[in-house]
Amino acid sequence: MIKKYSILVFILSFLLFSCSNPKPRKPIVKTKSNFLQASVKRNKLVNKREEKIFEELRKKDTAHYYINSHKGFWFYLKSKIDTIEIHPKKDDEVIINYEIRNIDNEIIFAKNQLGSPNQKSKADKVYKVDGEEFITGIQEGIKMMQLGETAVFFLPSNKAFGVTGYEDIIAPNQPLIIEVFLKEIKTKTKKDEQNN
Repeated sequence: MIKKYSILVFILSFLLFSCSNPKPRKPIVKTKSNFLQASVKRNKLVNKREEKIFEELRKKDTAHYYINSHKGFWFYLKSKIDTIEIHPKKDDEVIINYEIRNIDNEIIFAKNQLGSPNQKSKADKVYKVDGEEFITGIQEGIKMMQLGETAVFFLPSNKAFGVTGYEDIIAPNQPLIIEVFLKEIKTKTKKDEQNN
């Protein structure tokens, strides 16, 4: 009889405690939002460091007038054209010569290493404005230039090659100085648009 009571007590207590609501548990795995928050924090630190570097470079260079692009980078015009007002715009094809340097002004890529194939000059790079992938800061900067001008752009890493860098030549998060000469602008006309 004691065995029956023991079994009965066991079954009743089992039913009584098993009917209680389960308590929610917190996840063990970290969420993506933690990763994103850490990434944002890291990028803000990188941006502040790069802004400070470029601010110091601008202060040391009293020979040039620096222009804030309001797009996250600064530049100055090495050769300014005042007579013509021809700026590249979307879908124009431009020919530029450009050179990539590090912040110590050492050449990483010379002009003759960066040209497009099948051009008369090895330095001539053909680029369709906003129509193909290119260095973000230069895409934006070219549209601020006039035909015949040479500009020197101080690009933070997020406007250059970003967190990936470029092969083993340009490190991740490396700010760059890029000098660009706007050699030619081929404006797309309405007739060209109709033929396409």
